[in-house]
Amino acid sequence: MREGINAVVNAQPDMMVVGEASDGREAILRFKALHPDVSLVDWNLPIICGEELLATLGAEFPEARFIVVTALNDDDSIRRALQLGAKAYLHKDMLRRELLPAIRAVHGGQQYIPQEIAARLNRKP
Repeated sequence: MREGINAVVNAQPDMMVVGEASDGREAILRFKALHPDVSLVDWNLPIICGEELLATLGAEFPEARFIVVTALNDDDSIRRALQLGAKAYLHKDMLRRELLPAIRAVHGGQQYIPQEIAARLNRKP
């Protein structure tokens, strides 16, 4: 998955992957060393999960811009990620059509919630 994302991002004239990590602890260390403009975070990271990563880095770097990329499709995870400061939330099956627009929007300071997710969040329980 990471190789595919790297290839798509690096093929863009206005984007470049500056780092990657295989677990949450490594991701925190890389973030602190590299200070990326936008970070893609898997919600189910090993060692330190995406939720803890966002809480930790968001407290120390409130200007950080995170996009959660996950296979999870539950409303609680979506709401929690957004509460912790994620600027976008993408299901892995959305990446082909939503990844690049999400990165560009988040880089530009906007929140990016795909229509499918927004509709779910707006429905009455």
